[in-house]
Amino acid sequence: MATAQQPTSAQHRRVRWKHIDQALARYSTESLVVLLETALGSPGCSRFHDHLLLLWTRVLRSPARSGERACAEDLPGLVETLVRAAPGRGTLTEAEPNDPRALVRYEVAGERLLVHPGQLDHPMMFLRCAELTARAVDESVLAVHGFTLTDVLELVLRCTDRLVSGLAPAWPEVYDDRSAQDIACGISPGEYDAAQELADLDPAEIAAACREPDRAAHALAWLTSDITAMPLRYHPRAPLLGPVLAVVAHGRRQLVPASAMLNSFAAALERLTTQVPNGPATEERLQALTVDRVAQLLGLDGAPTRPGPVCVISSPTHRYDIAVVSALADGLLSARVEEGRAKLAEQPTGRGRLVVYGGPRVLGPELIRDTCYLHVEELAEILADAEGNPALLALFVLELTEHPGVDAVFHHEPLDAWSAWSRAGTLLLPGPPRNEVAVVPAARVDLTWQRAAAWARPDDVLATVGLQPALHWRFAHLVDPDPGVPGTHADLLQPGPGEVLVRVSTDPPMAIIARPGRGHDAVLDLAAMTGLADSIRTTVTGCPLVAEHFTLPDGAPVVMQLTGTARSYRPPATGPGGDEPDAGEWLPLHTGADPDRAWIGIDFDLTLLAAFTGDAHQGHRVLGRLLHHLIEQLRRGRSAGDGTDSEAFAEAWNTAHPVLRLTGTTTFWPATAPHYTLPRSRHLHARALRSAAAAVRRADVPVGAWHGADAYARGGPAEQLLRALEDELTRQIRSHQPDLVDELARQLNAAWSTRTRGHHEVTVNLAAPWAQNWAPEAGRRQADAATATSALQLLLQQAVTAPPTGRRPVDVLAVAELVALAELVLHCGTTAVAAARRLHDLHLEIHASGVFTLTDTDQARTADPDAELLHLSFDAQAYQHARQQHFITQAATAAPEHLDPAAVFATLGTRVRVDFTAPRLPAGSQLAAADQLLQQHWGFGFAALGAVLATAADWPTATDGIAAVTAEDLVHETATWAALPERELAAAVDRLRLHSANAAPAGAHAYTEVERRIRPATHPLIEHGGRLLLLPWLLHTSQELYAAYLHEGRLPHPDLPRPVGDALRRHRQQLDERLEADIKAVARAAGLPHRFRLLEKTAAQLGIPGLIGEIDLLVADPATRRLWVIEAKNPEGAVAPHALLQHVQRFTARYRDKLLAKAATITAHADAAARACQAPGDLNWDVIPLMVTRTIEPAGFVADPKVAFTIADHLAQVLTSPARPRPGWNSPDEGKS
Repeated sequence: MATAQQPTSAQHRRVRWKHIDQALARYSTESLVVLLETALGSPGCSRFHDHLLLLWTRVLRSPARSGERACAEDLPGLVETLVRAAPGRGTLTEAEPNDPRALVRYEVAGERLLVHPGQLDHPMMFLRCAELTARAVDESVLAVHGFTLTDVLELVLRCTDRLVSGLAPAWPEVYDDRSAQDIACGISPGEYDAAQELADLDPAEIAAACREPDRAAHALAWLTSDITAMPLRYHPRAPLLGPVLAVVAHGRRQLVPASAMLNSFAAALERLTTQVPNGPATEERLQALTVDRVAQLLGLDGAPTRPGPVCVISSPTHRYDIAVVSALADGLLSARVEEGRAKLAEQPTGRGRLVVYGGPRVLGPELIRDTCYLHVEELAEILADAEGNPALLALFVLELTEHPGVDAVFHHEPLDAWSAWSRAGTLLLPGPPRNEVAVVPAARVDLTWQRAAAWARPDDVLATVGLQPALHWRFAHLVDPDPGVPGTHADLLQPGPGEVLVRVSTDPPMAIIARPGRGHDAVLDLAAMTGLADSIRTTVTGCPLVAEHFTLPDGAPVVMQLTGTARSYRPPATGPGGDEPDAGEWLPLHTGADPDRAWIGIDFDLTLLAAFTGDAHQGHRVLGRLLHHLIEQLRRGRSAGDGTDSEAFAEAWNTAHPVLRLTGTTTFWPATAPHYTLPRSRHLHARALRSAAAAVRRADVPVGAWHGADAYARGGPAEQLLRALEDELTRQIRSHQPDLVDELARQLNAAWSTRTRGHHEVTVNLAAPWAQNWAPEAGRRQADAATATSALQLLLQQAVTAPPTGRRPVDVLAVAELVALAELVLHCGTTAVAAARRLHDLHLEIHASGVFTLTDTDQARTADPDAELLHLSFDAQAYQHARQQHFITQAATAAPEHLDPAAVFATLGTRVRVDFTAPRLPAGSQLAAADQLLQQHWGFGFAALGAVLATAADWPTATDGIAAVTAEDLVHETATWAALPERELAAAVDRLRLHSANAAPAGAHAYTEVERRIRPATHPLIEHGGRLLLLPWLLHTSQELYAAYLHEGRLPHPDLPRPVGDALRRHRQQLDERLEADIKAVARAAGLPHRFRLLEKTAAQLGIPGLIGEIDLLVADPATRRLWVIEAKNPEGAVAPHALLQHVQRFTARYRDKLLAKAATITAHADAAARACQAPGDLNWDVIPLMVTRTIEPAGFVADPKVAFTIADHLAQVLTSPARPRPGWNSPDEGKS
């Protein structure tokens, strides 16, 4: 039996030259060289680069001959022959080649030069490595060779720039004859012609154009080799040509193909660095440069001037340590990296360990056990992809070095691991420990080239205006322009003492450079200046006539510099006989224009800013005229034509929304306004899910799938799951050091600060002409802010209940991970509790790994035909959406308050002391009675309650925004301000305290924070360490909460004395009567016949017998023949599951059935009912039961509400709408959600 013998590796690498020479024989040498150089440079042939380069060297090493002209059509046949003759040459199939059509540039010698990526891995990252290395070795290389490594880099990039500039216009944008995944090789005739034009290019011309032409000439000579003398030993991971930029063949010197130039430079870098003398001094310079680069990337204020071989940088806030090392000499890198790893082993456990190294070499595949390794430029790429977020870097390092569940992680290169982790949120799925190694698959694309390609055009703009490329900015990200707007937008920010932000547009080319004001009295602070720059860019790019005016014919980007000042510029004094400006036409402005730099500058003083008060249209028009004038000056100075005429420009500009609107608001906000910056990402939620899965496994929660009552039964799987999650949360809280309570308090205060100020900003902008742009932002902000405050309040209350006593340090990541776990507990608790209270269905699946899904399933997917009888199918998402839309509608329809400039600037950064004013309660009112009863039972009234909250909210704080005081100091300070008895104030303070005795939940499980009757929002004086923690923004929220509760006739205390509660309920009855009067006024204003408060006895007298109960409002509409039976209810607000259930049960079991019974009676006597409203009685009436409430009622969002629901604000639209209301929630904007 015959057997097939596999070829050896040597046989596989062998080239059948005879077949190749036969294929080449018919063509002329000159045309073959042009054809192959065209293909080697073309983006359509890069997969066959090794084959084509082999053929190119064969042609040049063979004697020159004449023959047929090889054309573009001949290339596929040559490639087919070549692949068969040289099967050992690599063909790129497992990854996408880097596309040179991105026209990426790299700056060297003060110029940005085009790069051809060739076959080099991560070409842009390699160039940065080479540049850093060159700064360390240039002096030594110059002494040996007469030129520097930087000279070589410049020469190589000038060559690629020249070739790409000539070839790129002929490269097709899309290959219509094949898809991007096809493995093919072809060029167009235009590409061939472009390469033909470059065939006689003399390398000496390029060297002469370098910054140091003599040294470049020496470098070119060193990089030139006779093609016949070159060894040309093939290895798929090594440059075939070696350190050769130009070859001598057939009696002339010519450049190697553009695609091989970076590989040649890599070989030159390797050779030159191995020949560097004076090793220690050079190594020290390289280490100092590497440390400086790391410090710059991390945003550190400074770095050691003379760092040692290992420089350790620790992050106390993000739980990682970095050992910075570097190596130039061959064989030294591994030793240096190991030294860094050993140094990190001396640091405390539980922290991420990262060795960052510099130099020309990059480590290969690594098995990560306890330390992660990154080249400094890999670190730069990761931080750029993370948009400067240090938390993502820290979490990535922890993922690799902790590698929970496996022994180690293997990756081919760190960027593969980063790509997989950042995209999926985790590298390792939750599960029990496994004795194995996790392997990260190789990425199919070069992320570094993709990033460079995406930033290519914005970087061009930045470089032209003299700014560094995006990779050197601390925060930089690309922004999608508005639909239909061409070009690319980019946002950049460099924080620090000289804070600067930049907004870039590529069409028209423009860079807006703004320096925000600093200090509490700055009008254009970071937020305001950001909004102004964004709006100017949007208006310029979104208005074609405006964009045309900003587009200079030579393509130079316009530089617009924005600054602000607290001064007001005055008009220059007019001399004798001078003309006075007409009244209302004179506005002194501080501006400038420099045509040579295409630069304009505008200084926004208080006079100009005053024009942006009110409706802001005056300021917008002034700015438009000013911008047209300044650009016109640039155009004239650059002989660039007139551009858009002033009238057309003004008309287009003025159709846009104002770019800035200043409002002044007097608030009682706390003095300090900390920003909530705690990280939140899917990576943190993945870590929380991993912790939760481990807790589920430890608790032996059963594995399986459950539905409905089987899932949420008492003691069932859902309850066991929640018990495991809450135990894990408590365990983690206890494991931290005691200062966790203080840190949670700081974060909660900052979260409420951001939520309150963000809500105010949203409300103001929803009332502005650009409200439509803010509607999605309003929903996102409210959801994110509510999630953060709810999770932090749960954590803080749990920490008060179960104080932390462990040794785990408290840092940013620790708190962020706790918040992510708390969010998971809240979501699961709310879902499960709501299902247990029959609000909706429940589906629970628990895997053996501990991973679980807990969802309120769609009824249509249930298998049980009777499942709808088990729950109410409450649609929580639709309920929240309706509330959100109502808020947006209210804010958008509110009349904006247009203050004059004096009023706006008077509120800027000022705080005025106000005297205490006791609440004015009408004599004999139920609120006055409740106040007196509260004093009798608890020893204080509403005045003391308000005074304590106001004093605590305004308490002076440290820089972290919170304060710690004794109860006695708080009582004394409040008494001094409010002149109230200290005994009353002490009683109020005691009732407002949150301490270990009252913070614990009353039930068996604290499923969710809103389920607790006592919580930080209702008891905002947090007792910790014998003192009271004062969180001003939490206290401010509590002030608003208590005011809202009192307005509804209640107080947020479950143990409220019954007489006080009775008095407040009587106050609610008055609110109910006010609602009934309001809906009567709606019917009267609509001009509809109606009957108000139709009693049973009166109805019987009017021919409507059998009416059960009073009808609040009966409305007849002869035009639509509708009889509205309206029931007015004013229930309390509902958020927690128990409150939602009470609402739904009350409405479905009592109110709804009574309303349906009343509607049935009216239907039986419709003519009499119409006559009772003074309407004709001989029509075919359509009787509609309608429930009207003051606020949106949850009962309108169950599966079968049976009656229509709306609110008093929408009643007029519902009554007059031509559409009949449907059962459930109705609003004029969206109908039933």
